[in-house]
Amino acid sequence: MAKESAFPVVSMSYTGSQPTISYELSMEKPHTHYFDVKMKVDGVDKETVDIKMPVWTPGSYLVREFAKNIDYFAVTDDAGNQLPFEKVRKNTWRIQNDGKSFTVHYNVYSFEHSVRTSWLDADHAYINGASVFMFVDGMLDVPSTIKVNPHPSFKMITTPLKSKGGDQWTLHCPDYDTLVDSPIEIGTHELHKFEAGGIPHRFAIVGEGNYNTEQMLNDTKKIIEAQVEMFGDHPCEDYTFILHNTPGSYGGLEHLNSTCLIYPQWDYQPFDKYVRYLGLVSHEYFHLWNVKRIRPHTLGPFDYDRENYTHLLWMAEGLTSYYDDLILLRAGIINRDDYFGILQRNINRVENTPGKDVQSLSDASFDAWIKYYRKNENTDNVCISYYSKGAHVGNLLDLAIRHHSNNERNLDYVLVEIYNEYYKKKDVGVTEKEYAKVIQDITGKTMDEFLNNYVYGTEPLDYNKYFAYAGLKLVNKNEKGRGVYLGVNTKQEGGKLIISKITAHSPAYEFGLNVNDEIVAINGYRVDGPITKHIKQYKAEETIEITITRAGKLRSIPVTLSKNSNVDYEIQKVENPTALQKTIYEDWLGTKWDE
Repeated sequence: MAKESAFPVVSMSYTGSQPTISYELSMEKPHTHYFDVKMKVDGVDKETVDIKMPVWTPGSYLVREFAKNIDYFAVTDDAGNQLPFEKVRKNTWRIQNDGKSFTVHYNVYSFEHSVRTSWLDADHAYINGASVFMFVDGMLDVPSTIKVNPHPSFKMITTPLKSKGGDQWTLHCPDYDTLVDSPIEIGTHELHKFEAGGIPHRFAIVGEGNYNTEQMLNDTKKIIEAQVEMFGDHPCEDYTFILHNTPGSYGGLEHLNSTCLIYPQWDYQPFDKYVRYLGLVSHEYFHLWNVKRIRPHTLGPFDYDRENYTHLLWMAEGLTSYYDDLILLRAGIINRDDYFGILQRNINRVENTPGKDVQSLSDASFDAWIKYYRKNENTDNVCISYYSKGAHVGNLLDLAIRHHSNNERNLDYVLVEIYNEYYKKKDVGVTEKEYAKVIQDITGKTMDEFLNNYVYGTEPLDYNKYFAYAGLKLVNKNEKGRGVYLGVNTKQEGGKLIISKITAHSPAYEFGLNVNDEIVAINGYRVDGPITKHIKQYKAEETIEITITRAGKLRSIPVTLSKNSNVDYEIQKVENPTALQKTIYEDWLGTKWDE
């Protein structure tokens, strides 16, 4: 069994015995959405001690300012006397300590339903550690206990943390990083247990949904087995799933030996929506290896005070996005046609995003903190997703490795080699140069041009060059352009048709329409409904008068329409494939060429 540490913890030196930290978590009035936390710190012989709240949570690269949810803060000594303190930074409270122990008492407003934050209401409690538990500056390596006082209506607790002394409500944590990496669900949820990949799993389901429990658990097992087979072992002693069914949210967050998923509760049917859910499961589980163990060298030990930058999110998230659907194919959950359908849609999405020509994958990774998680109406024009484009770069890289090695190697080998060498042997993060070297060692060929073009640059992805290695090609069904094109997204707002997004270099962009303009009329006739209904009656190269209101003033703007040149790719087989093309196709997709 591989060791469980995701990265080395920074050790501190202490005078005398090591300090101890204990938390007490209460939720007396869950309908108010406040967790009440008492944090006792013992054995710190310092005149001043800084208590901090993280500003972000690992796995989600945005400064979320968790300290904004703290509305009460107080400090007492062992006799109950108030100790003086001063808030010296947005997330730091400096305590004047006159002894070796003190208790910090604070509350946390928790009413944001996502996998990155915490939630408390009359139905259940969910704790993301970074958003609830403070830490002592310089003491991230100190073990802690967490005593949970549940509301009387909450009967169950599910978390990857180990209970202490046989009491499920008293938890033990070896260090603060593990506490942040261990979500906690409290309430009356469903709980299922099963074995997969050689270890026990727990699956907590919160909320109703139109899922089939037996099918969902069986398919989850298939995903686990396929991933363990790829990497050769399981890095955990056990694993915990927490699934929140909600009206419309979607997402997941990976942890050291668990994940929290959030999914629209009525979107488990039909099959294509269910496959979307399974892709999320596959993605977060794959992170056990790629991110939690195979990690960019700057991501851990974590700095909870500020951004932790890396140029490698395209590998951490993009390659994981490539494998999440491929694993469904390998596991036999979807077939080749299903996979091609997913692949085509994802390629079209990237290729029809203008930002692919502006922002490189490397820059998208580095700027995630200020761009990916802070989207606005212009984002698609200037940014690209390191998830989606990273997945396609991973796909092409996989095919290139297979081709250059005569199909004796593939991208699996790269990740497995990094996992074995950098995590299991050294337990260190990986640099960009080290990634490139492993790829070169595996293929026997430098991939510098590939990386410079597609990762560090914005060269168009040459899908057909690399798909041809597997006897495939992309055919653009809209090569000549069809339909008429304006280039706006609209929304209905108070009975008005408002422009919500304008695509770069489209007619709307070039002739001066703006986001937030209200479209009133075209060629003098009032617009009543979807803009496409009105535009399709005109022809490309035809000029129309669009009447809008902007800041309350009527304007008339002439716009010359164009053909809709968005790509609509379809994957097809080439004629007369070589033996190597057939071999790569069959090994990559797990299906015979003639099937």
